[in-house]
Amino acid sequence: MRKIVISCLLTFFMVFHSFTGVVEGRPESRSPKPLHVEVTADAETEPVESEEDAADDPAIWVHPTDSEKSLLIGTDKKKGLNIYNLEGKQVNSVDLGRINNVDVRYNFPLGEKKVDIVAGTNRTTNTIDIFSISQTGKLKNIAAHPIQADMTEVYGFSLYQSRRSGDFYAMVVGKQGEFEQYRLYDNGKGRVKGKKVREFKLGSKAEGMVVDDEYGYLYIAEEEVAIWKYDAEPNGDREPTIVDRADGNHLHADIEGLTLYYGAKGKGYLIASSQGDNSYAIYDRKGKNKYIGNFRIVDGDKTDGTEETDGIDVIGFGLGDAYPYGLFIAQDGQNRENGRIANQNFKMVRWETIAESFCPELWTDDAVNPRTLTKRKR
Repeated sequence: MRKIVISCLLTFFMVFHSFTGVVEGRPESRSPKPLHVEVTADAETEPVESEEDAADDPAIWVHPTDSEKSLLIGTDKKKGLNIYNLEGKQVNSVDLGRINNVDVRYNFPLGEKKVDIVAGTNRTTNTIDIFSISQTGKLKNIAAHPIQADMTEVYGFSLYQSRRSGDFYAMVVGKQGEFEQYRLYDNGKGRVKGKKVREFKLGSKAEGMVVDDEYGYLYIAEEEVAIWKYDAEPNGDREPTIVDRADGNHLHADIEGLTLYYGAKGKGYLIASSQGDNSYAIYDRKGKNKYIGNFRIVDGDKTDGTEETDGIDVIGFGLGDAYPYGLFIAQDGQNRENGRIANQNFKMVRWETIAESFCPELWTDDAVNPRTLTKRKR
């Protein structure tokens, strides 16, 4: 308790001084600067096989019956997909081409059964590739044929299951800011097809993207500009609202990965990779996405910290003894082993480590299974 009180007092002191200054003996108002708390990683994945800038985007897949057997899926954007267990050991890899971003969803109706799907953007073929995933991490291509995007080059990606219609969608954003949304469905022969149902264009390059399945909101990170919030439904309002700008305050360009922490009763957080200052900005998931704070992953006893992060993912569901309240995973653009630069990898942090670093503490629970999300009133 004493440690928590001291931490809160220090937080208050720092935040207070971020609001006020002194100019010629007079108080001066200015925009509050974010408080960057620091955490260390609990584990890391094995490095990707490809050298230089190769690892990019992670996704967390939750095992249907034993959460300790859940898996991490990471892109090697020069080669394909890697599958890791919760200890960071690689258990499978698939050579697919330049897979850039990846996402997962659960219980997709295919034939007479339901399957969990893994999908991502393939820059080698300019397609959306779709797979089912087994309980041991094996991927099977289930696309009737690769979904060919109409944009110049596919880049960012997210899946979405509407809690309003039940439909599944693939969301794709291109290097020139193009956005395309595809409804995914069974072609009647046990294979997945995609039909484009919406498109629009942002002003510049965007990559980071995440969809809140419960509230039905789509978030896109226009790298040097802002995080935008859209209606995720194909017939929804197309005029976005702004969450925050890359103005050097909370966010430093490039804005890269986006992810969502699902909390009980519709609570939770939107998290963004602020690549320009090697930090992660946290916003309230509800309402107008109020800014909460930033954190960094720094060097620790078990792993080095993270720098120049691209993709991120988070889950609040308990994943066994190692991650009882879920975990946050981030790509590390400057991975080091024994003080030397190594191939890139992904760092893993217990969610409660992050939550307890803030004052007041962030929401922590282990009850929201991503397999059983529900519709929320906006």
